Amino acid sequence: MKLFKRIVLVLALVLGVAVLTACSCKEEKKFSEEKITVYTRDTTSGTRDGFFTGIGFKEAATDNAPLVAGFVEVTGNGDMIAKIQNDEYGIGYISLASYADSGLKGLKYEGVEPTEANVLNESYELTRNFNYVVRNDYAADSKEGKLVAAFVAYMFSKEGKEIIKSKDGILEVKATDKKWSELKASHPVVDEGNSGVTLRLGGSTSVQKIAEALSAAFKNEAGCKVSHNHTGSGAAYKATQGSEKDGATGLDIGFASREFKDSEPAAEGTFGKICVDAIVAVVNNKNSAVSAVTAEQLVKMYDGTFKKWADVK
Repeated sequence: MKLFKRIVLVLALVLGVAVLTACSCKEEKKFSEEKITVYTRDTTSGTRDGFFTGIGFKEAATDNAPLVAGFVEVTGNGDMIAKIQNDEYGIGYISLASYADSGLKGLKYEGVEPTEANVLNESYELTRNFNYVVRNDYAADSKEGKLVAAFVAYMFSKEGKEIIKSKDGILEVKATDKKWSELKASHPVVDEGNSGVTLRLGGSTSVQKIAEALSAAFKNEAGCKVSHNHTGSGAAYKATQGSEKDGATGLDIGFASREFKDSEPAAEGTFGKICVDAIVAVVNNKNSAVSAVTAEQLVKMYDGTFKKWADVK
């Protein structure tokens, strides 16, 4: 009798596994037949530039024409995350700095996991630089200009680099990096009364988390106020040295998640690299069709060659 019960139990377990496997396969098959919805940033986005350039689809970096009909354009990293969280069949791309808290499924790229360690050892190749640019037409006695110079110095101090690293910016913090206490003497403005001064920061939404953390620490050192208006990398140059610098959206410091273009001729000594970041292809957590992609597969999804998830093999 005991043997019979055991046989019945084993058969029940086998049957249960078979039923679950059949259901799972059925769901996966159903999912695979669904149409792919591709999401992209606007044509001024540094993340877009880095993504399309990185996968070998550079013609789509600043032009929507090569993209599949029906693509969805989003306004920033946050909007991209929200859209894909609500679209089981969508695919998009975000900054690695935004990935940890996104709630999305990050895909391996060319067989490599999107991690900081893999960026540093250069095995994960879908990367780009985070850069900054500052306004360059302050009067010699301008407090804003002096505070901007102090902010840049703070950003590259040991404390500043540790903040950047803590917000997922990828860079090496060295034992030889100078501390803010060593750099501060060259920027006496930070010890003056600066409560009436507001530094305006903005640009890339991918760099926003880093910029906000740096400014929160810096304003405690300098006693100034800071405002943020992050609308995309295209604003970094335009709002500091370009056509929008004197408008309501003008900035003192702009951030870009791409390199500055020939059409953005920032003055020498007013711009530079902050750190490295990676771009992650992301899908909804319910996506059962894919866990890794190649550059070729991404191009085919974005140009419309692959129309259904079943095509991604």
